[in-house]
Amino acid sequence: MQAAVAGFLIRPNLSRRTFTITPQQIHRLKQRIIACNLSPSSFVAVVALAWASFVHAKHHPAAGTTSISPSDEVHLFFFADCRSRLSPPPGDGYFGTCISGCLATLRAEDILLGDGVAHAAAAVAAEVRRAEEEPAAGWEWMETVTTRADMDRLVNVAGSTRFPAYQATDFGWGPPARTELVTMNHDGQVVLVAGKDGGGGVQASVSLHPAHMDAYKAHFLSYLQG
Repeated sequence: MQAAVAGFLIRPNLSRRTFTITPQQIHRLKQRIIACNLSPSSFVAVVALAWASFVHAKHHPAAGTTSISPSDEVHLFFFADCRSRLSPPPGDGYFGTCISGCLATLRAEDILLGDGVAHAAAAVAAEVRRAEEEPAAGWEWMETVTTRADMDRLVNVAGSTRFPAYQATDFGWGPPARTELVTMNHDGQVVLVAGKDGGGGVQASVSLHPAHMDAYKAHFLSYLQG
């Protein structure tokens, strides 16, 4: 079953999995990327791993799914907060949306061969720098996604490694036992929030076709385990 909303497909039969990444695992992941002459932020490192795991998982054909070939272009989309990047800045009292869309693109072979996570991290970091230098360039983000990206080969990232979802949803009864975004309808959607303990960890949730989830999990965890 598939439903179309504003030109996008909603796939209700996706598998979901949430990964809890400790500060030690993030440090280990960064060190692997630093070894390739990059110095990534936690956001860049985690989304690069999520992107690489997606490409590796969908590289293996599975019945009823779209596979990725080495020559295919693959994409990762995320938003950058532009409030502090505008001149003049909107100020602390600004209430509204002030974001720029960022679309990183690589050939799948750049991720499948060699240290693909480092290649992915470099592409993500380049988009972050672009948003810092030209914050208004990505305001027409919907057009960018629909005209330049194949949705079957796109990872869509929401949230942030610094968003305090557990602390922000404490309404007087203590922090919630679990915080998840209910509306994850894209095959390749990733949602990030700060870890529950608030000590630098990250919670990463992913929605994916069930046939690809085991391969995704295996690749994702392989970079976090010592």
